[in-house]
Amino acid sequence: MSLRIAPASNHATQVSTSKGAPSVRSIPDPIREGLHSVSADVNGRHPLEVRLKNWDETQQALKMESLMRVYGAHEPIRRGMEMKISGSDWRPIQLGGPSNFHLDILNGKDATIEWEDIYKGNDNTEELPGFHAEMESKLKMNW
Repeated sequence: MSLRIAPASNHATQVSTSKGAPSVRSIPDPIREGLHSVSADVNGRHPLEVRLKNWDETQQALKMESLMRVYGAHEPIRRGMEMKISGSDWRPIQLGGPSNFHLDILNGKDATIEWEDIYKGNDNTEELPGFHAEMESKLKMNW
């Protein structure tokens, strides 16, 4: 493992057009090639977009690698188990919905306010499900 601070740049710099229709080699043939197309590789992809997508995972891998080098293998394993346990927090919507505050503490994001903390995306819901109906569906008791 390496101590990488920024994610690796793995964006497409060249597009190969060798696979294509039998009559015209320069035109991609998605039927023979599968659903993968050249336009998905090139259009709308900025080199920074891939790095920003992988930023949190790279920072987490750096943190876990540093913890392993300082404290041994038990520390990243323990932290990973704690993150998995705290990430499965569930509360009914009537009580405020799921809260990942414990996971934020473990990730070191408890002192930051991000866009998702304020705008959760469920402001347009007019009628929330009832407490008992949600509990029955969670516990698979809705026969």
